[in-house]
Amino acid sequence: MLDKINVFQRGKEAYDKERYAEAIKHFSEAIEMDNTNADWYSTRAVAFFHNSDLPASLQDMNTAQSLEPKNPYRYSSRAYIRDAMGDIQGAIEDYQIAISLDPEDAVAHNNLGLLEEKLGHQSKANSLFALADKLAEDDPNFNISLEKPTNIQKETEAERKAQSLSGEMVKVFKSRKAFKEFLSFIGKGFKA
Repeated sequence: MLDKINVFQRGKEAYDKERYAEAIKHFSEAIEMDNTNADWYSTRAVAFFHNSDLPASLQDMNTAQSLEPKNPYRYSSRAYIRDAMGDIQGAIEDYQIAISLDPEDAVAHNNLGLLEEKLGHQSKANSLFALADKLAEDDPNFNISLEKPTNIQKETEAERKAQSLSGEMVKVFKSRKAFKEFLSFIGKGFKA
């Protein structure tokens, strides 16, 4: 019989190969052996998310959050799921808690700005985008692209490329720094 760590590792291997149902099975087995590990619930929540089971994803993220109520990542992750489920107000509340726990989280500020923008609160959104840009700029280790969450449906390669391009264009018009770089690129005749 495998121990819980090995069972969980099998789940990670299946997840890395995008075999989400298999990953969920292994994660569930590991959780049955130890139901106190918040990371395991969080990881299974992400697998459920990619397997298009948003209610199960939210349930697992709720459990992870209850096991680690002071972990800002739990709130940001749950906010992302809530947004995907159409619960914008719940997502906003979770991002606000995440930010109160980690005021330097550029991604949480950015994603909260995206939600405020969805609600038509452009001024609030712009302030959050500016703060996210500043936080990302000030963090030498920051290398995550701040862009809108993508739809969880399976996409073709062409759709992913188009989405990537549109994500880059969204970034250009939401970040003053990116916009300045874009203008410089155009001014140089589209040469880097």
